[in-house]
Amino acid sequence: MSDSPPPSPATIEGGITLNTTDSTLNVSGDLVGRDKITNIQNVYNVSLADAAVVGQGLAALKDLLHRSADARQAVTEFQTDFEAASEQLNVLGDYKLLHDLLHRLQYQCYSGVVQAAARFPDDEQSLENLTVYLVTLEGFIEELKQIAARPTVPEPETAWLADLTAVRADLSGALDSLEAAPLKKVTGRLNRVLSTRPARVNALLIQAARTLRLPALVNALTRVSASLTASDLDPEKLGALQTGVQMLGQIQTQLEALVGEHDRWQALDVELRQLESSIEKDLSELEWLWPDVKPKAEPLYLALADDWAAALRKDAASLDEALIANSPPKIKRSFNSYRRRVGERFYRVDVNLKSVCETLRTVGGPLASVLKVIE
Repeated sequence: MSDSPPPSPATIEGGITLNTTDSTLNVSGDLVGRDKITNIQNVYNVSLADAAVVGQGLAALKDLLHRSADARQAVTEFQTDFEAASEQLNVLGDYKLLHDLLHRLQYQCYSGVVQAAARFPDDEQSLENLTVYLVTLEGFIEELKQIAARPTVPEPETAWLADLTAVRADLSGALDSLEAAPLKKVTGRLNRVLSTRPARVNALLIQAARTLRLPALVNALTRVSASLTASDLDPEKLGALQTGVQMLGQIQTQLEALVGEHDRWQALDVELRQLESSIEKDLSELEWLWPDVKPKAEPLYLALADDWAAALRKDAASLDEALIANSPPKIKRSFNSYRRRVGERFYRVDVNLKSVCETLRTVGGPLASVLKVIE
């Protein structure tokens, strides 16, 4: 997960735009394949509507299962693939819920508590605000309890429920006593959760996306669809199934591309982080390692026409010049600019990947409905 601060939640330039009126996620960016870098403008166009198309296809398959022994037989042959994909989609969905819960805890509770605590207990508005945040926190605790009760989420990943419960007690105590001291525990505990848990959940979410067996599911659905085309089944249902399978295949391609792109930016981010920690004391490590790091990084942006890629090329050239001139101030300035731009781009790739995970999460329900028919 990138350390760069998130852009505006409403619009992320070059990344993701959320239209709250139609629940559409429009994602654009640059595709990084498994073996090469390919520049395709607007290759990511993932939306919840795409997941709805897949859901409609699975709903059509469910209906066909009720009407055709051939359909049931075809699905039964691939039952293992269906079950594995369904379980993995549940895991992916639950980690996405944890990720979103932590995000809302940050922006709907912690930030406000910090601001209100500075004026509590003398300011009446702060008292009212903290009361609202207490109710909000109680809602988050209930959500976390529900997630913790699911078999797909290991107990250690929701152990911070105890921290939120303690925060609730301290915040309630502060409001009852009108004493500011308990609020220090509130902000301290929340800060600890938000400093450690998001990165952990993000890593688990990425891992779940990386190991998702979508190719097996797409292959199974494709073969099921092909086996039914010669039957006398409802052509509208068959068409919906075929369209849904095609859409799922497109989402699979996008997921694989984003996982590959994320891995490459992650590796670069790790190397730059190591260099960043050393340049304040000694520039020699940067001088030694930059010639190795640069050729690894260049395939991510060298041939791309995007503004962010041009800016990275410019920063890299400036760093080269500064190293040749042996100018420590310019070396630090150029490296820090390059480092920040890499972090920003990594963040945007992270956002794109999560949007595809959000799309896939909604496929789990319709897939589970199909499985119930053949159980």
